[in-house]
Amino acid sequence: MTLCDIFAGMGARRRTVTVYNADPVPELDAYFTDWNVELRFDRLPGDTDEAFVTVRAGGEFLGSVDIEVLTPLLEPGGDRAWDDEPLPPTDAFLRLLDGTTFRTDDRDHLLAVSREFEDRAWRVGDGHLHAGFQRPAAFRTQCDAYARLADRGLDVHLYADGAWDAPGVEGASVTTTTDGELGRYWFVAFDDGDRPDDTSQACALLAEEHQPGSYVGYWTYDPEWVRDLTDYLTETYGE
Repeated sequence: MTLCDIFAGMGARRRTVTVYNADPVPELDAYFTDWNVELRFDRLPGDTDEAFVTVRAGGEFLGSVDIEVLTPLLEPGGDRAWDDEPLPPTDAFLRLLDGTTFRTDDRDHLLAVSREFEDRAWRVGDGHLHAGFQRPAAFRTQCDAYARLADRGLDVHLYADGAWDAPGVEGASVTTTTDGELGRYWFVAFDDGDRPDDTSQACALLAEEHQPGSYVGYWTYDPEWVRDLTDYLTETYGE
């Protein structure tokens, strides 16, 4: 396994959401902007006009829901009637998307996700935090932040390709190589230990630089995928 394999695996966790017998909904397209999801609108032949939604992973059918289930997603800030009518079972739809990764090619967005994960690690206050920003020089503006995270009680591991020429980060381990792999990928992964998956705060971002300053990145909150990445880093680059 390599970082390339993990990156490809995260990208392969793509879902296809198909809305049948309904007109395209821009709000739904906007909702899925960052999801690794292909959104389609289609109509079935015949007289039926019943609208519904299906979810597939590759060629595998995962399930379908009534289109009304999507209403809370399209109107997250809408007024509630405060009556006794049950809310549509949106969770049934979102469960069909379990394990889906998120994707962007916007560098600023990737940076914001990195900051979110660092903040999450800070709030939890323990666990293992792995960060690779490709080149040692990229850590120059990050050293104080990661020293604070280490001081907080986190087990911090930093990775880069090339000779380390950034200031030292007290309390953190630093690994450098010249094999090129660490120079191609930007990652931040927080493994919060042995918490049950339903309470886990684990998260990971892995982005590949396709050309200078241009990235495609995926991120996930799936503890299994986070452990795959952190285990690989520990086994490959650990002492």
